[in-house]
Amino acid sequence: MSQSTIGIAKRSQLPTKLMTISGIIFIIMAILPLFLGSFQVSLLSKLLLFGALAVSLDLVWGFTGILSFAHGVFFTLGGYAMAYYLKLNLAAEGNTYGVDLPDFMVWNGLTELPWFIAPLKYFPLAAIAMVAVPAIFAYLIGWFIFRSKVSGVYITIITLAISSALTTFFISQQAYTGGTNGITDVSRLSIFGIDIPLNGLYWMILLFTTFVLVGSYWLTQSNFGLILRSIKENENRISYLGYDVASFKIFIWTLSAGIAGITGGLFVPLNRFISPVYLAVAFGTQVVIWVAIGGRGTLIGPVIAAILLGQIQNYAERVTQDWQLVVGILLLIVVLFIPDGLVGSVSKFFDKAKKQ
Repeated sequence: MSQSTIGIAKRSQLPTKLMTISGIIFIIMAILPLFLGSFQVSLLSKLLLFGALAVSLDLVWGFTGILSFAHGVFFTLGGYAMAYYLKLNLAAEGNTYGVDLPDFMVWNGLTELPWFIAPLKYFPLAAIAMVAVPAIFAYLIGWFIFRSKVSGVYITIITLAISSALTTFFISQQAYTGGTNGITDVSRLSIFGIDIPLNGLYWMILLFTTFVLVGSYWLTQSNFGLILRSIKENENRISYLGYDVASFKIFIWTLSAGIAGITGGLFVPLNRFISPVYLAVAFGTQVVIWVAIGGRGTLIGPVIAAILLGQIQNYAERVTQDWQLVVGILLLIVVLFIPDGLVGSVSKFFDKAKKQ
């Protein structure tokens, strides 16, 4: 068997029952916008995106054993790439200042568009940047971390430091990033002159989340996924067998960042803004909580947790500003009583029932 990360993923077969159930759920989710109001469609779209973001973390934490608080960073980098495209494509007459420069650049004294932002006026380049910027950034970080054989809690500390450092950097570069406020009041998504309505954006997000789930399932059930799980269980043994552990880690880390970047890119036209708040440790911790509560290594668990906790947050915010306390209590319950997460515990229960 080849030790290369390319070509090692042997195709796995999706169980018929799983495909049937998944197909029914997909159809139900697809027709929901026809019966829901715009607020609920927007909220569900956001929660589906957060579910896809949680799956990207599950690939590196649940299957490979790399706990990262930096997935908010990858999410935000992809979001800024799309935000620049949407902001730059506001009509000049729609801009308060009557110029092609975004308002926050005018406020900060810029007179011309920076060379590294100017190409993002074009959708194909913005779409590529949405994936490539976080993926390349992750690759560079991953190369230094994993080639240096850094592991365990030290990786977690590095991701926390990266999150904190980039938050400070983006806030300080107000002329280019909008500072604390970020990039706001962007235009609606238009692809090659075709405006995408809210329902269309929802269906795009649903297809993307489905693709991420199916692709992640296929990858983790392949020989490649088996090696990832083996690295998580005993990295030294896999290394002794002749596998280049660092290459596998770098690959899954980079792939995960690319997925996170797309979720950020789709988040911007949905919520019409992006800001450094998503770079911060608090948001990265939230993604970790979704995976922990849903169940590491389950894929569908983080999606369910992101949707459930998002709904809980939505209702809790109406009652109290301390909604984080509610989420914290749920996390404490999961850690103490169901450490495998909601879906992981249910799966173990049914496995035990079958053996009896």
